[in-house]
Amino acid sequence: MAKKYLILCIAALLAICCDKEDRKNTYANQEALIDSYVSSPSSDYTAVYNEGVVRVILEEGAGTEAANGDSIYFHYSGYVFSRGKGALFATNDEEVAEEAGFVTDGKAFGTKLGHSALVEGLKKGLEGVKTGERCYIIFSARYGYGNQTMNTLPKLTPLLFEMKIEKIVKN
Repeated sequence: MAKKYLILCIAALLAICCDKEDRKNTYANQEALIDSYVSSPSSDYTAVYNEGVVRVILEEGAGTEAANGDSIYFHYSGYVFSRGKGALFATNDEEVAEEAGFVTDGKAFGTKLGHSALVEGLKKGLEGVKTGERCYIIFSARYGYGNQTMNTLPKLTPLLFEMKIEKIVKN
């Protein structure tokens, strides 16, 4: 009986280790695809890297850069990353929502940088944005929802957020 229990425990440990290793490989592959997308010859935008998260600046903003503790107000459109914008899964941008058949009140989302419930990829990607900036924040599932299913998003999904920074209130 003890031998069967030991074999079951070893099998469970191996399954957990393999699952973690598979996730690490998935994250690494996603990050390589993101790097490839950002550094492709057709992209002549400025890319800002912050610990595994990339902010691609499409339109420069003005003023001081956002830092932890600052309040940021923005419109966003969240997409599954698929060598660019894949399927839209969330937005508060009225124009994008109308085009996709989504419902939104169109109000800018406000959050305090570093003290919010945003996924890690958005926290890191929003560091340094300026008022008026339009950018993509792109990150692997490692900095998103990881191994969890979230609403319509399957687990291990890389994400791309198109952001329009409306206002930054310095702390």
